[in-house]
Amino acid sequence: MRSPAVQLGGQWWLVGTTGAVRADDPDLASALDALATSAAAADRAAAGTRTRNATPPGPGGRR
Repeated sequence: MRSPAVQLGGQWWLVGTTGAVRADDPDLASALDALATSAAAADRAAAGTRTRNATPPGPGGRR
C-alpha cells in the first residue's frame, strides 16, 4: 500500500512533494495506527494464502 503517511520514530508524518508535516492530531494518528494494523493483517493473510496455494496437493489431490 502506498500512502502519503509514514511513521518515523513513533510519529506520523504526512509527506508531499514540497516537504513533510507531522500529524499532531491524536484522532488522525489513531486512525493511521488502525489503518497500519489492518494493512499488516491483510498482508499476513495474503502471504498465508500464497503459501497455502504454493503447497503441492497431498494424497488424492487434496490440499
